[in-house]
Amino acid sequence: MARSFKDSFSGFGSELLERIRENWNARLDDAAFEERVSGIEKATMALREAGVEDAKIIYLLQKHWDLRLSEANDFLSQEIYIQER
Repeated sequence: MARSFKDSFSGFGSELLERIRENWNARLDDAAFEERVSGIEKATMALREAGVEDAKIIYLLQKHWDLRLSEANDFLSQEIYIQER
């Protein structure tokens, strides 16, 4: 009986540590994603304020941020909406 109880908890510490690491890595991934989105929004805002044509902004977002066309359009549309308010 004592042997099976010990065996059932033998990997508990490593499993707990692994779960903590996974949660921490997920938080880091979320933070990196949020920072990326913030950078794209700031770049879009700066390009609009500089008077760059919308088509050129979309091209630059795709080129430098590796966005799909739909994603670049979404960021630009969001910035246009914010500026018009």
